[in-house]
Amino acid sequence: MYNENKVFTMNVTVLSALKTNISQIQLLLSDFSNGTPGPGKIIAEQFSTNNKPYHVNKGLILLADNHFELVNPVCPICGSYCVIRQEFQERNPILGEFGSCEIYMRRYLCKKCHRKFVTQLNLVVEPNHRYASIFKEKIDGLIKTGYRSLRKLGEDLHTFFSILPSHQSIKNWLRIGDEKKINNHIPNYSGYYCYDEQYIMIYGRKSYRLTLFDALLNIPIAEEITAKIDYTTVYSFLKSILADKPIITITTDHKRMYKGIIEKLGALHQLCIFHLFKMIGKDVYDRLKSKAVSYQNKIKLCIYFTKIKEIFGTYDLNVAIERLNKLLNKYDDIPRVLQKWIRKKIIPDFERLNIFMRD
Repeated sequence: MYNENKVFTMNVTVLSALKTNISQIQLLLSDFSNGTPGPGKIIAEQFSTNNKPYHVNKGLILLADNHFELVNPVCPICGSYCVIRQEFQERNPILGEFGSCEIYMRRYLCKKCHRKFVTQLNLVVEPNHRYASIFKEKIDGLIKTGYRSLRKLGEDLHTFFSILPSHQSIKNWLRIGDEKKINNHIPNYSGYYCYDEQYIMIYGRKSYRLTLFDALLNIPIAEEITAKIDYTTVYSFLKSILADKPIITITTDHKRMYKGIIEKLGALHQLCIFHLFKMIGKDVYDRLKSKAVSYQNKIKLCIYFTKIKEIFGTYDLNVAIERLNKLLNKYDDIPRVLQKWIRKKIIPDFERLNIFMRD
Protein backbone atom coordinates (compact mmCIF):
# COMPACT_ATOMS: atom_id res chain seq x y z
CA MET A 1 0.00 0.00 0.00
CA TYR A 2 1.32 3.45 -0.87
CA ASN A 3 2.46 4.79 2.51
CA GLU A 4 0.61 8.13 2.30
CA ASN A 5 -2.74 6.34 1.90
CA LYS A 6 -3.84 9.18 -0.29
CA VAL A 7 -7.24 8.83 -1.95
CA PHE A 8 -7.84 11.28 -4.79
CA THR A 9 -11.00 13.33 -4.97
CA MET A 10 -11.37 16.82 -6.35
CA ASN A 11 -13.95 19.42 -7.22
CA VAL A 12 -14.16 19.87 -10.95
CA THR A 13 -14.21 23.35 -12.43
CA VAL A 14 -16.30 23.73 -15.57
CA LEU A 15 -13.92 24.35 -18.46
CA SER A 16 -13.86 23.89 -22.19
CA ALA A 17 -12.04 20.59 -22.41
CA LEU A 18 -9.05 19.67 -24.50
CA LYS A 19 -11.05 16.75 -25.80
CA THR A 20 -11.19 17.65 -29.47
CA ASN A 21 -8.22 16.43 -31.45
CA ILE A 22 -7.91 17.70 -34.98
CA SER A 23 -7.78 14.79 -37.42
CA GLN A 24 -4.72 14.46 -39.58
CA ILE A 25 -4.90 16.64 -42.66
CA GLN A 26 -4.02 14.74 -45.81
CA LEU A 27 -2.22 16.77 -48.40
CA LEU A 28 -2.00 16.39 -52.13
CA LEU A 29 1.57 17.45 -52.79
CA SER A 30 2.34 18.65 -56.27
CA ASP A 31 5.31 17.34 -58.18
CA PHE A 32 7.90 19.38 -59.99
CA SER A 33 5.76 19.67 -63.13
CA ASN A 34 2.76 18.16 -64.88
CA GLY A 35 3.15 14.71 -66.36
CA THR A 36 6.18 12.55 -65.69
CA PRO A 37 9.25 14.22 -67.23
CA GLY A 38 12.64 12.76 -66.50
CA PRO A 39 14.95 14.28 -63.91
CA GLY A 40 17.20 15.67 -66.62
CA LYS A 41 14.38 17.70 -68.15
CA ILE A 42 13.36 19.00 -64.74
CA ILE A 43 16.86 20.26 -64.04
CA ALA A 44 17.28 21.83 -67.47
CA GLU A 45 13.91 23.63 -67.28
CA GLN A 46 14.48 24.89 -63.75
CA PHE A 47 17.95 26.14 -64.61
CA SER A 48 16.72 28.15 -67.60
CA THR A 49 13.65 29.82 -66.04
CA ASN A 50 15.41 32.38 -63.85
CA ASN A 51 17.02 35.65 -64.89
CA LYS A 52 20.76 35.76 -64.30
CA PRO A 53 23.18 38.69 -64.28
CA TYR A 54 25.92 39.25 -66.83
CA HIS A 55 29.03 37.06 -66.53
CA VAL A 56 27.01 34.26 -64.96
CA ASN A 57 26.40 31.01 -66.82
CA LYS A 58 23.03 31.34 -68.48
CA GLY A 59 22.26 27.92 -69.94
CA LEU A 60 22.54 24.21 -69.37
CA ILE A 61 22.75 21.42 -71.95
CA LEU A 62 21.47 17.94 -71.19
CA LEU A 63 23.61 15.37 -72.99
CA ALA A 64 23.09 11.61 -73.11
CA ASP A 65 22.77 9.61 -69.88
CA ASN A 66 22.19 12.59 -67.57
CA HIS A 67 25.41 14.39 -68.48
CA PHE A 68 25.22 18.20 -68.15
CA GLU A 69 27.40 21.01 -69.37
CA LEU A 70 27.09 24.77 -69.70
CA VAL A 71 26.15 26.75 -72.79
CA ASN A 72 29.02 29.17 -73.46
CA PRO A 73 30.63 28.63 -70.03
CA VAL A 74 31.89 31.69 -68.16
CA CYS A 75 34.47 31.63 -65.37
CA PRO A 76 32.61 32.66 -62.17
CA ILE A 77 35.88 34.01 -60.72
CA CYS A 78 37.17 36.41 -63.38
CA GLY A 79 34.33 36.43 -65.91
CA SER A 80 36.49 35.11 -68.75
CA TYR A 81 34.95 33.12 -71.60
CA CYS A 82 38.27 31.39 -72.29
CA VAL A 83 37.74 28.09 -70.54
CA ILE A 84 38.74 24.48 -71.19
CA ARG A 85 36.21 21.67 -70.93
CA GLN A 86 37.42 18.86 -68.67
CA GLU A 87 36.01 15.63 -67.24
CA PHE A 88 32.56 15.07 -65.71
CA GLN A 89 31.95 15.00 -61.95
CA GLU A 90 29.31 12.62 -60.59
CA ARG A 91 26.54 13.78 -58.23
CA ASN A 92 23.67 11.85 -56.66
CA PRO A 93 20.90 14.31 -55.77
CA ILE A 94 17.46 13.16 -54.62
CA LEU A 95 14.81 14.55 -56.95
CA GLY A 96 11.26 14.02 -55.70
CA GLU A 97 9.58 10.83 -56.86
CA PHE A 98 12.64 9.95 -58.97
CA GLY A 99 14.63 9.28 -55.82
CA SER A 100 18.42 9.25 -55.99
CA CYS A 101 19.62 10.05 -59.52
CA GLU A 102 23.11 9.75 -60.96
CA ILE A 103 23.97 12.89 -62.86
CA TYR A 104 27.29 14.07 -64.27
CA MET A 105 28.40 17.70 -64.28
CA ARG A 106 31.10 19.04 -66.62
CA ARG A 107 34.18 20.57 -65.00
CA TYR A 108 36.07 23.51 -66.51
CA LEU A 109 39.48 25.20 -66.27
CA CYS A 110 39.79 28.95 -66.83
CA LYS A 111 42.72 29.87 -69.08
CA LYS A 112 42.94 33.37 -67.64
CA CYS A 113 42.96 32.83 -63.86
CA HIS A 114 43.70 29.09 -63.92
CA ARG A 115 40.84 28.37 -61.52
CA LYS A 116 38.61 25.34 -61.87
CA PHE A 117 34.83 25.34 -61.62
CA VAL A 118 32.02 22.90 -62.21
CA THR A 119 28.55 23.11 -63.71
CA GLN A 120 26.24 24.18 -60.89
CA LEU A 121 22.67 23.17 -60.06
CA ASN A 122 22.12 25.76 -57.35
CA LEU A 123 18.58 26.49 -58.50
CA VAL A 124 17.64 22.83 -58.10
CA VAL A 125 20.04 21.45 -55.48
CA GLU A 126 22.08 23.72 -53.22
CA PRO A 127 25.85 23.13 -52.96
CA ASN A 128 26.78 20.32 -50.57
CA HIS A 129 23.14 19.17 -50.41
CA ARG A 130 21.61 15.94 -51.72
CA TYR A 131 17.93 16.82 -51.55
CA ALA A 132 16.33 19.07 -54.14
CA SER A 133 15.41 22.55 -52.90
CA ILE A 134 11.75 21.81 -53.66
CA PHE A 135 11.56 19.80 -50.43
CA LYS A 136 11.94 23.01 -48.42
CA GLU A 137 8.78 24.32 -50.07
CA LYS A 138 6.94 21.09 -49.28
CA ILE A 139 8.00 21.31 -45.63
CA ASP A 140 6.76 24.91 -45.46
CA GLY A 141 3.42 23.77 -46.86
CA LEU A 142 3.10 21.00 -44.29
CA ILE A 143 3.92 23.31 -41.39
CA LYS A 144 1.37 25.93 -42.48
CA THR A 145 -1.47 23.40 -42.36
CA GLY A 146 -0.78 22.41 -38.76
CA TYR A 147 1.92 21.59 -36.24
CA ARG A 148 4.00 18.51 -36.94
CA SER A 149 6.90 17.05 -35.01
CA LEU A 150 10.13 16.16 -36.80
CA ARG A 151 9.07 12.51 -36.65
CA LYS A 152 5.70 13.25 -38.28
CA LEU A 153 7.29 15.44 -40.95
CA GLY A 154 9.67 12.59 -41.74
CA GLU A 155 6.73 10.18 -42.02
CA ASP A 156 4.89 12.54 -44.38
CA LEU A 157 7.94 12.90 -46.62
CA HIS A 158 8.35 9.13 -46.69
CA THR A 159 4.65 8.64 -47.53
CA PHE A 160 4.49 11.19 -50.34
CA PHE A 161 8.03 11.08 -51.73
CA SER A 162 9.52 7.78 -50.46
CA ILE A 163 12.47 9.60 -48.91
CA LEU A 164 13.87 9.30 -45.40
CA PRO A 165 15.76 12.52 -44.57
CA SER A 166 17.50 12.78 -41.22
CA HIS A 167 16.03 14.95 -38.47
CA GLN A 168 18.93 17.37 -38.98
CA SER A 169 18.03 17.73 -42.67
CA ILE A 170 14.44 18.51 -41.76
CA LYS A 171 15.62 21.03 -39.16
CA ASN A 172 17.73 22.73 -41.83
CA TRP A 173 14.72 22.95 -44.15
CA LEU A 174 12.70 24.53 -41.33
CA ARG A 175 15.19 27.38 -41.01
CA ILE A 176 13.44 30.76 -40.91
CA GLY A 177 16.02 32.50 -43.11
CA ASP A 178 17.14 35.91 -41.88
CA GLU A 179 13.97 36.50 -39.85
CA LYS A 180 14.08 35.70 -36.14
CA LYS A 181 10.35 35.81 -35.55
CA ILE A 182 7.26 34.84 -37.53
CA ASN A 183 3.65 35.55 -36.51
CA ASN A 184 0.49 34.18 -38.07
CA HIS A 185 -2.78 36.04 -37.75
CA ILE A 186 -6.30 34.59 -37.78
CA PRO A 187 -9.55 36.15 -36.47
CA ASN A 188 -10.17 33.80 -33.53
CA TYR A 189 -7.99 31.53 -31.44
CA SER A 190 -9.29 28.72 -29.22
CA GLY A 191 -7.37 29.65 -26.05
CA TYR A 192 -5.82 26.18 -25.87
CA TYR A 193 -2.16 26.29 -26.84
CA CYS A 194 0.89 24.04 -26.98
CA TYR A 195 4.42 25.32 -26.60
CA ASP A 196 7.47 23.45 -27.83
CA GLU A 197 11.09 24.10 -28.69
CA GLN A 198 13.63 22.37 -30.87
CA TYR A 199 17.32 22.98 -31.24
CA ILE A 200 18.65 23.69 -34.72
CA MET A 201 22.06 24.41 -36.19
CA ILE A 202 22.43 27.77 -37.94
CA TYR A 203 25.78 28.39 -39.59
CA GLY A 204 27.29 25.74 -37.35
CA ARG A 205 25.94 27.26 -34.13
CA LYS A 206 23.31 25.74 -31.90
CA SER A 207 20.13 27.80 -31.71
CA TYR A 208 16.56 27.18 -30.57
CA ARG A 209 13.30 27.35 -32.45
CA LEU A 210 10.42 28.34 -30.14
CA THR A 211 6.96 27.43 -31.40
CA LEU A 212 3.48 28.21 -30.10
CA PHE A 213 0.50 26.62 -31.82
CA ASP A 214 -3.23 26.40 -31.26
CA ALA A 215 -4.02 22.92 -29.93
CA LEU A 216 -7.61 22.80 -31.16
CA LEU A 217 -7.20 24.58 -34.49
CA ASN A 218 -3.89 22.74 -34.98
CA ILE A 219 -2.18 25.73 -36.56
CA PRO A 220 1.11 27.44 -35.67
CA ILE A 221 0.71 30.89 -34.12
CA ALA A 222 4.28 32.10 -33.83
CA GLU A 223 7.88 30.97 -34.13
CA GLU A 224 11.09 32.58 -32.97
CA ILE A 225 14.78 31.73 -33.25
CA THR A 226 16.85 32.38 -30.11
CA ALA A 227 20.43 31.75 -29.10
CA LYS A 228 19.52 30.38 -25.66
CA ILE A 229 16.66 28.96 -23.61
CA ASP A 230 15.90 30.35 -20.17
CA TYR A 231 12.96 31.62 -18.09
CA THR A 232 13.12 35.19 -19.40
CA THR A 233 13.37 34.17 -23.06
CA VAL A 234 10.42 31.78 -22.95
CA TYR A 235 8.24 34.09 -20.83
CA SER A 236 8.89 37.10 -23.08
CA PHE A 237 8.09 35.07 -26.19
CA LEU A 238 4.79 33.74 -24.82
CA LYS A 239 3.74 37.03 -23.24
CA SER A 240 4.27 39.04 -26.42
CA ILE A 241 2.41 36.51 -28.57
CA LEU A 242 -0.55 35.97 -26.22
CA ALA A 243 -1.03 39.61 -25.19
CA ASP A 244 -4.17 40.07 -27.31
CA LYS A 245 -5.40 36.46 -27.39
CA PRO A 246 -7.67 34.39 -25.13
CA ILE A 247 -5.72 32.13 -22.76
CA ILE A 248 -7.17 29.05 -21.08
CA THR A 249 -4.56 26.29 -21.16
CA ILE A 250 -0.96 25.92 -22.31
CA THR A 251 0.52 22.45 -22.75
CA THR A 252 4.28 21.97 -22.40
CA ASP A 253 6.78 19.25 -21.71
CA HIS A 254 7.99 18.65 -18.15
CA LYS A 255 10.79 21.21 -17.70
CA ARG A 256 10.47 22.74 -14.24
CA MET A 257 10.70 26.37 -15.33
CA TYR A 258 7.48 26.14 -17.35
CA LYS A 259 5.28 25.92 -14.25
CA GLY A 260 6.16 29.42 -13.07
CA ILE A 261 5.95 30.84 -16.59
CA ILE A 262 2.46 29.46 -17.28
CA GLU A 263 1.15 30.51 -13.86
CA LYS A 264 2.50 34.04 -14.39
CA LEU A 265 0.65 34.18 -17.71
CA GLY A 266 -2.58 33.29 -15.92
CA ALA A 267 -3.19 30.03 -17.79
CA LEU A 268 -3.81 26.47 -16.66
CA HIS A 269 -0.74 24.31 -17.17
CA GLN A 270 -1.27 20.93 -18.86
CA LEU A 271 1.75 18.64 -18.81
CA CYS A 272 2.23 16.65 -22.00
CA ILE A 273 1.12 13.03 -21.54
CA PHE A 274 3.26 11.87 -24.45
CA HIS A 275 6.39 13.20 -22.74
CA LEU A 276 5.35 11.52 -19.48
CA PHE A 277 5.12 8.13 -21.18
CA LYS A 278 8.39 8.79 -23.00
CA MET A 279 10.25 9.52 -19.76
CA ILE A 280 8.84 6.47 -17.98
CA GLY A 281 9.28 4.33 -21.07
CA LYS A 282 13.02 5.01 -21.20
CA ASP A 283 13.50 3.46 -17.75
CA VAL A 284 11.17 0.58 -18.61
CA TYR A 285 12.83 -0.24 -21.93
CA ASP A 286 16.31 -0.14 -20.38
CA ARG A 287 15.22 -2.90 -18.02
CA LEU A 288 13.49 -4.86 -20.74
CA LYS A 289 16.81 -5.02 -22.61
CA SER A 290 18.73 -6.03 -19.49
CA LYS A 291 19.76 -9.67 -19.10
CA ALA A 292 19.84 -9.17 -15.33
CA VAL A 293 16.04 -8.81 -15.20
CA SER A 294 14.08 -12.06 -15.29
CA TYR A 295 11.47 -12.74 -17.95
CA GLN A 296 8.76 -12.83 -15.28
CA ASN A 297 9.74 -9.40 -13.95
CA LYS A 298 9.80 -7.99 -17.48
CA ILE A 299 6.21 -9.17 -18.00
CA LYS A 300 5.23 -7.64 -14.68
CA LEU A 301 6.91 -4.37 -15.64
CA CYS A 302 4.95 -4.19 -18.90
CA ILE A 303 1.65 -4.94 -17.17
CA TYR A 304 2.03 -2.15 -14.63
CA PHE A 305 3.33 0.32 -17.20
CA THR A 306 0.15 -0.38 -19.17
CA LYS A 307 -1.94 0.28 -16.05
CA ILE A 308 -0.23 3.65 -15.63
CA LYS A 309 -1.02 4.52 -19.25
CA GLU A 310 -4.67 3.54 -18.69
CA ILE A 311 -4.98 6.21 -15.99
CA PHE A 312 -4.56 8.87 -18.66
CA GLY A 313 -6.39 6.96 -21.39
CA THR A 314 -9.75 8.52 -20.55
CA TYR A 315 -11.46 11.90 -20.76
CA ASP A 316 -13.40 11.20 -17.54
CA LEU A 317 -11.57 12.61 -14.51
CA ASN A 318 -13.45 10.40 -12.05
CA VAL A 319 -12.46 7.29 -14.01
CA ALA A 320 -8.81 8.40 -13.98
CA ILE A 321 -8.89 8.96 -10.20
CA GLU A 322 -10.52 5.56 -9.69
CA ARG A 323 -7.84 3.84 -11.77
CA LEU A 324 -5.06 5.64 -9.88
CA ASN A 325 -6.48 4.68 -6.48
CA LYS A 326 -6.87 1.09 -7.64
CA LEU A 327 -3.22 1.05 -8.70
CA LEU A 328 -2.10 2.55 -5.38
CA ASN A 329 -3.87 -0.28 -3.52
CA LYS A 330 -1.28 -2.61 -5.08
CA TYR A 331 1.62 -0.23 -4.58
CA ASP A 332 3.89 -2.79 -2.87
CA ASP A 333 3.54 -5.14 -5.84
CA ILE A 334 4.53 -2.49 -8.41
CA PRO A 335 8.14 -2.69 -9.72
CA ARG A 336 10.39 -0.17 -7.99
CA VAL A 337 11.21 1.78 -11.13
CA LEU A 338 7.50 2.49 -11.59
CA GLN A 339 7.02 3.21 -7.88
CA LYS A 340 9.58 5.97 -8.29
CA TRP A 341 7.62 7.58 -11.14
CA ILE A 342 4.32 7.29 -9.27
CA ARG A 343 5.79 8.79 -6.10
CA LYS A 344 7.93 11.54 -7.63
CA LYS A 345 6.00 12.49 -10.76
CA ILE A 346 2.45 11.23 -11.18
CA ILE A 347 1.12 12.05 -7.69
CA PRO A 348 2.81 15.47 -7.25
CA ASP A 349 1.83 16.58 -10.78
CA PHE A 350 -1.51 14.79 -11.06
CA GLU A 351 -3.56 17.99 -11.28
CA ARG A 352 -1.40 19.32 -14.11
CA LEU A 353 -1.63 15.96 -15.90
CA ASN A 354 -5.42 15.73 -15.93
CA ILE A 355 -6.54 19.19 -17.09
CA PHE A 356 -7.54 17.81 -20.50
CA MET A 357 -10.09 15.55 -18.74
CA ARG A 358 -12.03 18.36 -17.08
CA ASP A 359 -15.42 19.34 -18.49
